[in-house]
Amino acid sequence: MTDLPGNGGLDGYGALGSEELISRLREAEETLEAIRTGEVDAVVVAGSNGQQVYTLQNADRPYRVLIEQMKEGAVTLSEDGIILYCNKRFATLLGEARDSIVGQSLFKFFGADERAMLLRMIRTSAEPGVAGEFTIVDQSGSEVPVNISLIDLKVDAGMPRLVCGIVTDLTLNRLRTRELGAANEKLASEIVERRKTEESLQLTLDAAEMGIWELDLISNQMRCSARHDQIFGTETHQLFFDLRTLIDHFVPEDRTKVSDAFERARSIGNIEFEHRVRRSSDGTIRWVNVKGRTFYDDSRPVRITGVTADITKRREVDEQLRQAQKMEAVGQLTGGIAHDFNNLLMVIGGTLDMLGRRMAGEQKVLRLLDGARQAVGRGAKLNQQLLAFSRRQDLRMEVVQINDLLPTFEHLLDRAVGETVKLEVTTDSALWECQTDPHQLETAILNLIINARDAMPHGGRIAIKTFNRRVNQALASRWEASAGDYAVVSVEDTGIGMSPEIVAHVFEPFFTTKDVGKGTGLGLSQVYGFAKQSGGFVTVNSTPGVGTCIEVHLRRSKEGRAVIRHTPEVGLEKGSGVVLVVEDDAAVRATTSGMLEDLGYSVLSAETGKAALEIIKRNVSLDLVFSDVVMPDGMSGVELARKIGSLRPRLPVLLTSGYTAQRVHPEASAGGLALLRKPFTQADLSIAIRNIMAAPP
Repeated sequence: MTDLPGNGGLDGYGALGSEELISRLREAEETLEAIRTGEVDAVVVAGSNGQQVYTLQNADRPYRVLIEQMKEGAVTLSEDGIILYCNKRFATLLGEARDSIVGQSLFKFFGADERAMLLRMIRTSAEPGVAGEFTIVDQSGSEVPVNISLIDLKVDAGMPRLVCGIVTDLTLNRLRTRELGAANEKLASEIVERRKTEESLQLTLDAAEMGIWELDLISNQMRCSARHDQIFGTETHQLFFDLRTLIDHFVPEDRTKVSDAFERARSIGNIEFEHRVRRSSDGTIRWVNVKGRTFYDDSRPVRITGVTADITKRREVDEQLRQAQKMEAVGQLTGGIAHDFNNLLMVIGGTLDMLGRRMAGEQKVLRLLDGARQAVGRGAKLNQQLLAFSRRQDLRMEVVQINDLLPTFEHLLDRAVGETVKLEVTTDSALWECQTDPHQLETAILNLIINARDAMPHGGRIAIKTFNRRVNQALASRWEASAGDYAVVSVEDTGIGMSPEIVAHVFEPFFTTKDVGKGTGLGLSQVYGFAKQSGGFVTVNSTPGVGTCIEVHLRRSKEGRAVIRHTPEVGLEKGSGVVLVVEDDAAVRATTSGMLEDLGYSVLSAETGKAALEIIKRNVSLDLVFSDVVMPDGMSGVELARKIGSLRPRLPVLLTSGYTAQRVHPEASAGGLALLRKPFTQADLSIAIRNIMAAPP
């Protein structure tokens, strides 16, 4: 008999730790082996409940305690699958009492398609055992996924074969697997969706010509997209960027601003600026917009992420818009000045005419007066150039063939260029006709020739060319025009050329690069205004040291009629009758009245249209109304003429303007109303009155 130390008997094993339990089981197994081999008959264990004797019949109790406490099901089977023993956990899996399970066939708890596989496992199980996954169908019909591991139980050679099995519930594992699968599927879906979003974002950025960048503020290294590198001058996505390299790509005068912007972004949380870069591939200057956001680790800035866009085209469009707005503002200003200047010239010129008539025998005085008249004429010409720029002159529109017009004043062009400049004229035989004022076109071409001559102080070549051009919307929008067919006359020189900064101002009135006294600065502004008022436009291309080419585009005329140009009549026509002068400027009104009285007319005067109507109602003996177009008090000369037409249809009306009749009312220059432009001479006035008085009512 062998004594073993006790701790409350074998029933107390359940309170032991796992290591202690394993040690006790190993000791019990050795004792059991000793009992089986006959070395001892029994084992006595002392404990708190006294001594207990363990023989061959009860020596396996520790194993039974261990099996009953297992979380897995345990079962002993015959080789035909009959359940000989099962623990409590196995009975729980089957949903039946343990006593009712023993003696039943294991196969009844599985589906038909799994029984054959389970039978093969039972019959072939051996060292090291077999395992498989099955589904138990319990008494209520519920399905429980399990893993079954089988191994042969070694007994005496004469005993029937037994098989031991461990059954593990896979419900929780399957649930976790499904949850993991669902999570993986959701993650995969989110990855796909994110990839689609990124691709869509990249497509949007590419369409907007934007590049993506990220600056690591710790290392100052940048990660950039291919489009970003292309903006800075490479197509191969091999451009290396750190912050210093990025800043060096900007033009020198912008680098400090760029560096300061990145430094401020660390504290303010964002960055945005527009500056110029010089592309590394071709050296061209491009405008870029850089916009980004700063990210922090706690309060420490760690990176800035943003986008870069090439905005050169937008800047060009903005600059064109600003230039157009500036030219429009200057045009309005010059138009107003020209109107007032015309009134001054009207007073001066009219006074000189009347003085000349009164001092016909004073030759010395007449020479002085003649010089003054010439000055008035030059002033009137300058004023016409101002009005041409501001598009407020009255154009006498005709259908013109430029090829036929050039020979009529080619001798004048030859004299203008001088002997050191060679003039070449090349015309397109199929040139389209255009509708414009031929006199103003001649003046425009002459101005271009003079500017080209002055750009070649040591001589050179001037080429005049005519040709047809179909203008697309891209070119038209660049020059504030509309697409269509144009007849073009160009003047190209081999002179000193102009920088882009000078080209931006060439059409402004009084802008000139010539020395003081060498030019008024109105030549190109006249060309600009004339072309615009004719429905066309002017383009300039100039390169310093190479030369300049200016092209005047005039819209193609759809009318094929020939127009005969009349030479204005000259002379002084005396007359008689009563003339009502309507003029808001007192000096002009007095001068005009004096000129009419010198011509033999009786004169009444009014300051406004309303006052004129009162006089007309009271005086039936009026022979003519001579009215300014632009007047205060809410009634223009055109409106006054209409009211006179209602009151006295047979009373003729002659209008005059130092501004424009076209702008106030188109009919004034379209034959509906007679118009005399300021400043006019006494001879001009006399002829205009004679013509309108001789016309049918």
